[in-house]
Amino acid sequence: MSGQGFEWTVARRYLLRPPSDGFISLNTILSVVAIMLGVAALISVMSVMNGFRAGLMESILGHQGHAVIYGYSAKIDNYQPLAEKVASLPHVKRVRPYIEAQVMVTQNGRSYGAIVRGLPDEHLTEASMGDAKVIDGSLNILRGEGGIVLGYMLARKLGVRVGDTVTIISPNSVSTPFGSTLRYLAFPVQAVVELGLYQFDETFVGMPLDQAQTFFRYDENTISNIEIFLDDPENIDAVLPILTDVVDGKAIIQGWRSYNPALIGALQTERVAMFMILSLIVLVAVFNISSSLVMLVKDKSGDIAILRTMGATRRSIRRVFLIVGLSVGLTGIIAGGVLSSLFITYIVEIKVFIEWAFGLNVWDPETRWISEIRADVDWVEVMLTVVVAVVMSFLATVIPAIRASRLDPVAVLRHE
Repeated sequence: MSGQGFEWTVARRYLLRPPSDGFISLNTILSVVAIMLGVAALISVMSVMNGFRAGLMESILGHQGHAVIYGYSAKIDNYQPLAEKVASLPHVKRVRPYIEAQVMVTQNGRSYGAIVRGLPDEHLTEASMGDAKVIDGSLNILRGEGGIVLGYMLARKLGVRVGDTVTIISPNSVSTPFGSTLRYLAFPVQAVVELGLYQFDETFVGMPLDQAQTFFRYDENTISNIEIFLDDPENIDAVLPILTDVVDGKAIIQGWRSYNPALIGALQTERVAMFMILSLIVLVAVFNISSSLVMLVKDKSGDIAILRTMGATRRSIRRVFLIVGLSVGLTGIIAGGVLSSLFITYIVEIKVFIEWAFGLNVWDPETRWISEIRADVDWVEVMLTVVVAVVMSFLATVIPAIRASRLDPVAVLRHE
């Protein structure tokens, strides 16, 4: 009595025909559920973290560029030749000259610090402003008639809407016959946008470049910064030395990795640590397989002894219990993959339901940085999760299978 057909038949009977008390069957079901939840939690959490990291980097790089050239004293004179030369470099997709300055924005007695960005007309579009989404108004009107655009959180704090007027106060003083005074001017709000990153949405003020040059008293050929967008952010290390030669010490160059190195390093460290921690959930789950197989071996010891006397080899008995254990593990892994895919697909709907049912703010942009929750699947991580779960399931099955194969049929039948 040997062969794969025999081993699969016995394993199938052990899986599908539980004993009369139902205890081992229940333990097997719980093992499948535990592995399913562990695998689903690992894939889902890693995907949400990938989405958070990707959304954060897209918002930061969409608003600040992959590299920035800062002029000394916040000025780059005669910037057009430099911008054209930078735009012709390898891996450079586009450049964006602009003026940036800190200001105070006031309206109806409310005052908040903000950062003004004076952008050329061709860059005052949703596509050119990264993940910007117009909530109210129109950027086309802004380019045609002047005015400003506010981040939606700043507009909410000021209590203004499109059509209202806000006053921008520059910290740079202006000389008058009566002494120095702060420069201030009222601007109509032409659009309200969401940039996708909370810290930008609560400080952003955009205006046409020529309007910013006039307000901050720049010449028409002078700006403060030049942003550089690459075809791939990872090419920054190859482009920075070339940029240094082109700029030739006339300005300061900063790459995207230096914007917030502590944050980027923390995200990568958290990614590895979270995978290791959540893998422990799967490890605990597979112990249920081992314990259920140990009990199954004890319950079926008489059957094993009879199979041995009928000619079944120790190898066949080991295979039977390996098939049982791996079947339980693979079933849990597949079910976990399906559950995680449902969670990832409907993550926004799940968030909305939880907020509605329990009155909780599940994803507060003030503490989460980005405005919306998202999940990005990394198939390498998914495959690694499956491999880890399969290996753990196999290791949890080995000891009970070896124990079953070493049962002495004479000793077992003597006590039956």
